[in-house]
Amino acid sequence: MDAVQQTLSPSRSLGLVLGLTQILLWGGSFFLMAIVGEPIVQDTGWPHELVYGALSLALLISGIMAPFIGRVIGKPHGERIMRFSGFVIAGGLAIAAIAPHVAVFFLGWAVVGVGMALGLYDALFAALGKRYGATAGKAFTYITLISGFCTTIIWPLLTLLLGQFGWRGMLLIYAAALLVIIFPVYTYIFPKNAGTAAPPAPRPHRDVAPIVAGEPKVYYLVMVHLTIGAVLMTGMSVHMIDILRNNRLSLPAAVGVGTLLGPSQVGVRFLDLFWPKKSQLTATAISSAGVLTGMGLLLGSPALAAMGIVSYGVGNGMRTILRGTLPLHLFGADGYAALMGKLARPQLIAQAATPFVGGWVIQSMGVAAFVWVLAVLAAVNLLVSLLIRKTAVVHTLAGPVAIRKAS
Repeated sequence: MDAVQQTLSPSRSLGLVLGLTQILLWGGSFFLMAIVGEPIVQDTGWPHELVYGALSLALLISGIMAPFIGRVIGKPHGERIMRFSGFVIAGGLAIAAIAPHVAVFFLGWAVVGVGMALGLYDALFAALGKRYGATAGKAFTYITLISGFCTTIIWPLLTLLLGQFGWRGMLLIYAAALLVIIFPVYTYIFPKNAGTAAPPAPRPHRDVAPIVAGEPKVYYLVMVHLTIGAVLMTGMSVHMIDILRNNRLSLPAAVGVGTLLGPSQVGVRFLDLFWPKKSQLTATAISSAGVLTGMGLLLGSPALAAMGIVSYGVGNGMRTILRGTLPLHLFGADGYAALMGKLARPQLIAQAATPFVGGWVIQSMGVAAFVWVLAVLAAVNLLVSLLIRKTAVVHTLAGPVAIRKAS
C-alpha cells in the first residue's frame, strides 16, 4: 500500500509540465479574445458584440458539458479523454481562422468550448483529485503557480504573431502548436496503465468536517461560493481597465496598475507552498475577504487603486487553488471527478453571462455602479464562506452522517 501511495504522490515536475500546458490551453481559449477580438472586428466588419460574444458561447458550452466530462473522467482511465483537448481547441481555432461569415466563426468557438470542458482547470483538477486523492492539493498549487503567468507569456506572443501573420494566420499557428504539444504530453502524464486508487485522506484539521459529497446544504453553499467567485473573476478580467480609468487614471497608468494583478496572484500561490497545513475553510474566508477589500479600495480614491488590485489579486489567486482543494477537503476523493463537473457547470454558465450583464450595467448606470455590484457580490461571497465554515464545524461536532447524493 505504501508503494502505491508513493507512486501516486504528485511531483514538482508534474506541476511544472501541467502548468505550462494550462498556459497554452487558456491562452488559446479564455484569454485569446482580449488580443484578437478588436483586430477581427476591424478586419471583417462583424459586430463587436458578436465577435466577443463568441467567447461567451464557448464558456456556455463548456459549462453545459462539464458534468458529462467529469463523469467520464471519474471512470477507469477516463482522464485520458483530456488528451484530445488540444485537438478539439485546435479544430475550433482553425474553423474560426477560415470563417467567411460570423456564423462560421461562432461554430469554431462552439468547438473551442468543447475543448475547454476537456482540458482546462475543472477537468484537470478532477483528474488529479481522482488520481492523487488528498495529496492533489500540492499539484493544484504547482499548476496554478505556473499558469498564473499565462497572460504575461501569451499576450506578448499573440501580439507578435498578430503583427506578423494577421489574426487568421495567428489562429492557425496557435492551433498547430496545440496539435503538436497537448496530445503527447497528456498521453505521457495519464498513461493507460496508471494507478487510479487515491491514497486515504489524512486526518482532517479540527475545523474541516468529514462531510459526504451529497450533503445538500454544504454542496449548494460551495456551489454558490465558487460561482460568485467565477463571476467576480470574469467581471474584473473583462472590465478592469474600464474600472481603473473610472478612478481617474490615464490609460498608461491604468495598464500599469493592472499589471500588478498577475504578480499578486502568483505571489500568494507561491506562499501557499510554504503553508501546506492550513485549513481550507480558513483560507476560503481569507480569500473572500481579500476580494471584498480589493473591491472596497477600488471604490475609493485613485491613490488606493493599486492597493485594491493587489488585494483582489491575492484573494483571487487563493480562489483558483481553492476551487479544487475546497471540494476535495470537504467531500473527499470518492466521486470527486463527477462532483467537479457538477460544480463547474454553474460557474461557466455564469461566466458566459457576465460580460453581457456587466456591459449593460456599465452602459446603463456607469462603471461605478458596476464596481458596487461586484462589491456587493464579494460581500455575499464572504458571508457564504463563513456559512460553509459554520456548517462544516457543526458536522464535525456531530460526526459523519450518511446523506443521499445531491442531484
